[in-house]
Amino acid sequence: MVLKKIAAIGLSALMVATMVGCGSTGAAQTGAAAADTAVESGAEAAEAAADATAAEAPAAEEAAPAAEEAAAETPAAPAAGSGEVIDDGPGAGVHVFMFKSTGNSFGDLMYEGFSEYMHSIGEKTTYQSPAETTVAAQVQMLDELITQGVASITISTNGDSGYDQVFKKAKDAGIPIISIDSAASPEYRLTHVNQAETNDIGAYLVQAAVLIKLGIDYPGDGKMKDTLKTELANYSGDPIKLGVLSAGIDTPVQNGWIAAMEEELKDPIYSGKVDPTIDKKYGNDDLTESTTQAQAFVSEGKVDAIISPTTIGIVAAGQVLKSANSDIVLTGLGLPSEMQSFMPASSSDDAFSFVCPYMMLWDVIHLGAVAGGVQQAIKAGTFDGSDGSTFTMDAFRDYPATEYSGYTYSDGGTAVLAGTPYVFYKDNMAEWVNVL
Repeated sequence: MVLKKIAAIGLSALMVATMVGCGSTGAAQTGAAAADTAVESGAEAAEAAADATAAEAPAAEEAAPAAEEAAAETPAAPAAGSGEVIDDGPGAGVHVFMFKSTGNSFGDLMYEGFSEYMHSIGEKTTYQSPAETTVAAQVQMLDELITQGVASITISTNGDSGYDQVFKKAKDAGIPIISIDSAASPEYRLTHVNQAETNDIGAYLVQAAVLIKLGIDYPGDGKMKDTLKTELANYSGDPIKLGVLSAGIDTPVQNGWIAAMEEELKDPIYSGKVDPTIDKKYGNDDLTESTTQAQAFVSEGKVDAIISPTTIGIVAAGQVLKSANSDIVLTGLGLPSEMQSFMPASSSDDAFSFVCPYMMLWDVIHLGAVAGGVQQAIKAGTFDGSDGSTFTMDAFRDYPATEYSGYTYSDGGTAVLAGTPYVFYKDNMAEWVNVL
């Protein structure tokens, strides 16, 4: 079942309408949100898909990746995805999708949607990400791609600064830049594709972490804040201490969510009940580093709950907490396919016998497709990224044709809101492990 179908059937039972801000008034929701990542690279699934196709067309596996026909004969799909993925290879006229680094399922799934949508309208795409999660690595790769004369750049940045020179080179060459997941400088991007409102994501993650520490199941009506008010009013224990296992210290998207978490903790309902400060550690979206930082949380024994707003981080923390049989609980942004060992999957399960009773994310594949829709509209001249500018994206999978609008984002640039966050818990996990 695809996210949109479930959203149409049951999101009203899972979400609560809230006015959101992020430099503007946003949409409403209560699910929650997610993240970026993975321990198992989609590369293994891509190999399997290619092998299966090769049984029918042995020569296809050896076809040149830049040849569109050969690529179509040997589709590769990330582990959790179900659509065709075509990489035409870098070159003139090709639309570039760049994630923070390779080996990250969150990026793989976004490219799946981006690639599928763009190829459906006759465009060529390539997935170009560096091995290291650094600004310098992305800049070097971008410089080479711009020199080749690519058609557009869609990027999830590794930092707030350090891109000016290469982005100026793209702008001077007439190559449009949009960002996704982690925003690029508003001076150079045309717009940012925002997966969900920053303030809501931060608030929901805090609410979930505290409820889980209190031993409260995810409320079926989705009203976490209302439930939390009641539970904290009756709580008389030591102040609950939260820790965050994030990506890089300079990663814009995670820093925005953490700032929203800190703002949420200023609400009077937490006073004297939850420590207003957050213990922050950074795993740089690397499995080994994230594991080391999660182990530090356990050995220090200072936090009661870990929030990891990155898919690599949440998997690393899940494994560490499970192996250590720790009392620390976990939530964050994750992919169901990668978190199934650490979460309940049946309504009859005791959610609190698992290290992560519930977490959040969104339809990552659709997020990538929306970025493709933005680039198509820019190329067609029907969308310029300004506040109030609109475009209509063609139907994608189970999503009907949809109109999107640019709005003022928190950094002074603009953004397009792709959708709403969603909570994964014991009543719906089984439906999602083979989807995302």
